[in-house]
Amino acid sequence: MLTAELSIQTSILEATLTACPHTTIEVERGRSIDDGKTIQLLLWVKEGEDDEFEAAVGNDSSITEVKQFSEDTSREDDVRRLYRVEFAEAAITVAPGSAWIERGVILLDAVGTFEGWEVRLLVPDREAFTSSIDWWQANFGSVSVDALYSSADDSGGTGLTSLQYDALLRALETGYFDVPRRTTLEELADEFDISAQALSVRLRKGTATLVGNSVAEDPI
Repeated sequence: MLTAELSIQTSILEATLTACPHTTIEVERGRSIDDGKTIQLLLWVKEGEDDEFEAAVGNDSSITEVKQFSEDTSREDDVRRLYRVEFAEAAITVAPGSAWIERGVILLDAVGTFEGWEVRLLVPDREAFTSSIDWWQANFGSVSVDALYSSADDSGGTGLTSLQYDALLRALETGYFDVPRRTTLEELADEFDISAQALSVRLRKGTATLVGNSVAEDPI
Protein backbone atom coordinates (compact mmCIF):
# COMPACT_ATOMS: atom_id res chain seq x y z
CA MET A 1 0.00 0.00 0.00
CA LEU A 2 1.06 3.57 -0.71
CA THR A 3 0.17 6.83 0.97
CA ALA A 4 -0.27 9.85 -1.31
CA GLU A 5 -0.47 13.46 -0.17
CA LEU A 6 -2.00 15.83 -2.71
CA SER A 7 -2.95 19.48 -3.03
CA ILE A 8 -6.08 19.78 -5.16
CA GLN A 9 -8.70 22.24 -6.33
CA THR A 10 -12.39 21.32 -6.48
CA SER A 11 -15.63 23.23 -7.00
CA ILE A 12 -17.18 21.51 -3.98
CA LEU A 13 -17.41 24.08 -1.15
CA GLU A 14 -15.17 26.38 -3.21
CA ALA A 15 -17.58 29.29 -2.97
CA THR A 16 -17.86 28.84 0.80
CA LEU A 17 -14.12 28.78 1.39
CA THR A 18 -13.55 31.72 -0.95
CA ALA A 19 -16.07 33.74 1.05
CA CYS A 20 -14.48 32.59 4.35
CA PRO A 21 -10.71 33.10 3.99
CA HIS A 22 -10.16 32.51 7.72
CA THR A 23 -12.11 29.25 7.86
CA THR A 24 -10.63 25.73 7.85
CA ILE A 25 -12.67 22.63 7.04
CA GLU A 26 -11.66 19.10 8.04
CA VAL A 27 -13.58 16.13 6.65
CA GLU A 28 -14.53 13.72 9.41
CA ARG A 29 -16.14 11.17 7.09
CA GLY A 30 -18.30 10.89 4.02
CA ARG A 31 -20.87 8.49 2.67
CA SER A 32 -23.05 7.90 -0.35
CA ILE A 33 -26.79 7.56 0.30
CA ASP A 34 -30.00 7.08 -1.66
CA ASP A 35 -28.32 4.64 -4.07
CA GLY A 36 -25.52 7.06 -4.81
CA LYS A 37 -27.82 9.96 -5.65
CA THR A 38 -26.65 11.97 -2.66
CA ILE A 39 -23.30 12.37 -0.90
CA GLN A 40 -23.10 13.46 2.73
CA LEU A 41 -20.03 14.76 4.52
CA LEU A 42 -19.41 15.33 8.20
CA LEU A 43 -17.18 18.39 8.53
CA TRP A 44 -15.34 20.00 11.40
CA VAL A 45 -15.34 23.75 10.78
CA LYS A 46 -12.97 26.18 12.50
CA GLU A 47 -13.95 29.78 11.80
CA GLY A 48 -12.07 33.03 12.00
CA GLU A 49 -15.33 34.92 12.48
CA ASP A 50 -18.53 33.62 14.09
CA ASP A 51 -21.19 32.29 11.72
CA GLU A 52 -19.34 33.21 8.52
CA PHE A 53 -19.44 29.55 7.44
CA GLU A 54 -23.20 29.15 7.81
CA ALA A 55 -23.84 32.41 5.99
CA ALA A 56 -21.57 31.41 3.10
CA VAL A 57 -22.56 27.76 2.76
CA GLY A 58 -26.20 28.79 2.48
CA ASN A 59 -25.30 30.47 -0.81
CA ASP A 60 -23.00 27.71 -2.08
CA SER A 61 -24.52 26.01 -5.14
CA SER A 62 -22.50 22.82 -4.51
CA ILE A 63 -24.41 22.18 -1.26
CA THR A 64 -28.17 21.62 -0.81
CA GLU A 65 -28.43 20.98 2.93
CA VAL A 66 -26.37 21.87 5.99
CA LYS A 67 -27.00 21.00 9.63
CA GLN A 68 -24.91 21.69 12.73
CA PHE A 69 -24.59 18.76 15.14
CA SER A 70 -22.22 19.79 17.91
CA GLU A 71 -19.53 22.19 19.06
CA ASP A 72 -16.09 21.26 20.35
CA THR A 73 -14.93 23.80 22.96
CA SER A 74 -12.23 21.65 24.53
CA ARG A 75 -9.62 24.10 23.20
CA GLU A 76 -10.40 27.68 24.16
CA ASP A 77 -8.51 29.15 21.20
CA ASP A 78 -9.64 26.50 18.71
CA VAL A 79 -13.44 26.15 18.82
CA ARG A 80 -14.78 23.82 16.14
CA ARG A 81 -18.29 22.98 14.99
CA LEU A 82 -19.44 19.70 13.46
CA TYR A 83 -21.72 19.98 10.42
CA ARG A 84 -23.38 17.57 8.04
CA VAL A 85 -23.67 18.76 4.46
CA GLU A 86 -25.27 17.19 1.40
CA PHE A 87 -24.00 17.68 -2.13
CA ALA A 88 -26.13 19.25 -4.81
CA GLU A 89 -26.81 17.00 -7.80
CA ALA A 90 -24.35 18.89 -10.00
CA ALA A 91 -21.63 18.55 -7.36
CA ILE A 92 -22.00 14.76 -7.20
CA THR A 93 -20.85 14.50 -10.82
CA VAL A 94 -17.54 16.20 -9.97
CA ALA A 95 -16.95 14.42 -6.66
CA PRO A 96 -13.91 12.12 -6.79
CA GLY A 97 -15.40 9.51 -4.44
CA SER A 98 -16.69 7.04 -7.05
CA ALA A 99 -13.51 7.30 -9.14
CA TRP A 100 -11.39 6.59 -6.06
CA ILE A 101 -13.56 3.66 -4.97
CA GLU A 102 -13.25 2.07 -8.41
CA ARG A 103 -9.47 2.19 -8.01
CA GLY A 104 -9.43 0.96 -4.41
CA VAL A 105 -8.34 4.37 -3.10
CA ILE A 106 -9.31 5.35 0.47
CA LEU A 107 -9.52 8.94 1.69
CA LEU A 108 -7.63 9.26 4.99
CA ASP A 109 -7.67 13.02 5.57
CA ALA A 110 -8.93 16.13 3.82
CA VAL A 111 -8.37 19.72 4.97
CA GLY A 112 -9.76 22.66 3.01
CA THR A 113 -9.01 26.39 3.10
CA PHE A 114 -9.53 29.20 0.61
CA GLU A 115 -6.26 28.08 -1.03
CA GLY A 116 -7.61 24.61 -1.84
CA TRP A 117 -7.56 21.15 -0.29
CA GLU A 118 -4.81 19.00 1.16
CA VAL A 119 -5.80 15.33 0.98
CA ARG A 120 -4.11 12.14 2.12
CA LEU A 121 -5.02 8.92 0.31
CA LEU A 122 -4.30 5.24 0.86
CA VAL A 123 -3.58 3.76 -2.57
CA PRO A 124 -3.24 0.02 -3.42
CA ASP A 125 -0.29 0.45 -5.81
CA ARG A 126 1.40 2.82 -8.26
CA GLU A 127 -0.94 1.83 -11.08
CA ALA A 128 -3.97 2.93 -9.03
CA PHE A 129 -2.13 6.11 -8.03
CA THR A 130 -1.24 7.01 -11.62
CA SER A 131 -4.76 6.25 -12.81
CA SER A 132 -6.25 8.44 -10.07
CA ILE A 133 -3.95 11.35 -10.91
CA ASP A 134 -4.68 11.01 -14.63
CA TRP A 135 -8.43 11.00 -13.91
CA TRP A 136 -8.18 14.13 -11.78
CA GLN A 137 -6.07 16.01 -14.32
CA ALA A 138 -8.44 15.05 -17.14
CA ASN A 139 -11.45 16.34 -15.21
CA PHE A 140 -10.07 19.24 -13.18
CA GLY A 141 -6.48 19.91 -14.22
CA SER A 142 -5.10 21.18 -10.91
CA VAL A 143 -3.33 18.65 -8.71
CA SER A 144 0.04 18.72 -6.98
CA VAL A 145 1.65 15.57 -5.61
CA ASP A 146 3.27 16.59 -2.32
CA ALA A 147 4.44 13.13 -1.27
CA LEU A 148 4.15 9.46 -2.21
CA TYR A 149 5.57 6.78 0.05
CA SER A 150 5.09 3.26 1.29
CA SER A 151 2.65 3.22 4.17
CA ALA A 152 5.15 1.15 6.14
CA ASP A 153 7.67 4.01 5.87
CA ASP A 154 5.35 6.69 7.23
CA SER A 155 7.79 9.09 8.94
CA GLY A 156 9.78 6.58 10.94
CA GLY A 157 6.85 4.96 12.70
CA THR A 158 5.64 8.20 14.30
CA GLY A 159 2.28 8.02 12.55
CA LEU A 160 2.84 11.48 11.07
CA THR A 161 2.27 12.29 7.44
CA SER A 162 5.35 13.59 5.67
CA LEU A 163 3.83 17.08 5.55
CA GLN A 164 3.16 17.03 9.30
CA TYR A 165 6.66 15.70 9.96
CA ASP A 166 8.32 18.44 7.89
CA ALA A 167 6.18 21.18 9.47
CA LEU A 168 6.85 20.05 13.05
CA LEU A 169 10.56 19.64 12.40
CA ARG A 170 10.88 23.08 10.81
CA ALA A 171 8.82 24.62 13.63
CA LEU A 172 11.24 23.13 16.14
CA GLU A 173 14.31 24.25 14.19
CA THR A 174 13.11 27.84 13.83
CA GLY A 175 12.08 28.25 17.46
CA TYR A 176 8.32 28.26 17.01
CA PHE A 177 7.97 26.17 20.16
CA ASP A 178 10.44 28.27 22.18
CA VAL A 179 9.32 30.58 24.99
CA PRO A 180 9.30 33.28 23.83
CA ARG A 181 8.87 32.21 20.21
CA ARG A 182 11.63 33.07 17.77
CA THR A 183 9.32 32.91 14.74
CA THR A 184 5.64 33.44 14.06
CA LEU A 185 3.08 31.14 12.49
CA GLU A 186 2.84 33.50 9.52
CA GLU A 187 6.61 33.48 8.94
CA LEU A 188 6.69 29.70 9.16
CA ALA A 189 3.73 29.38 6.80
CA ASP A 190 5.54 31.53 4.23
CA GLU A 191 8.33 28.93 4.10
CA PHE A 192 5.80 26.27 3.10
CA ASP A 193 3.89 28.63 0.78
CA ILE A 194 0.59 27.96 2.57
CA SER A 195 -1.72 30.06 4.73
CA ALA A 196 -1.20 30.40 8.47
CA GLN A 197 -4.47 28.61 9.22
CA ALA A 198 -3.52 25.67 7.00
CA LEU A 199 -0.18 25.37 8.78
CA SER A 200 -1.92 25.66 12.14
CA VAL A 201 -4.10 22.67 11.28
CA ARG A 202 -1.07 20.70 10.08
CA LEU A 203 0.84 21.40 13.31
CA ARG A 204 -2.16 20.67 15.51
CA LYS A 205 -2.99 17.37 13.80
CA GLY A 206 0.66 16.33 13.87
CA THR A 207 0.99 17.21 17.56
CA ALA A 208 -2.21 15.30 18.38
CA THR A 209 -0.84 12.26 16.55
CA LEU A 210 2.45 12.39 18.44
CA VAL A 211 0.73 12.77 21.79
CA GLY A 212 -1.75 10.02 21.02
CA ASN A 213 1.03 7.63 19.98
CA SER A 214 3.38 8.40 22.87
CA VAL A 215 1.59 9.36 26.10
CA ALA A 216 -2.04 8.30 25.71
CA GLU A 217 -2.97 5.09 27.51
CA ASP A 218 -4.85 3.91 24.43
CA PRO A 219 -3.01 5.38 21.40
CA ILE A 220 -5.36 6.78 18.79
